[in-house]
Amino acid sequence: MSGNKEQIQLIIEQICVSGCERVNEVIEILEHNENIEETKLLSSKECDIILHDLKSIMAIYEQE
Repeated sequence: MSGNKEQIQLIIEQICVSGCERVNEVIEILEHNENIEETKLLSSKECDIILHDLKSIMAIYEQE
């Protein structure tokens, strides 16, 4: 399971490196139960984790 957690964390970091605009695009894509290249091989539960984490990250920026 830790391998999956590490993979998910890596994907989140890769998405965030692309900037806030890309993170918001990915959030919208995942909310529509669609995939990006990085999430194609993941389960729906793993995609939900990524979506939740990305929303949490962006919530921090919205508070500023």
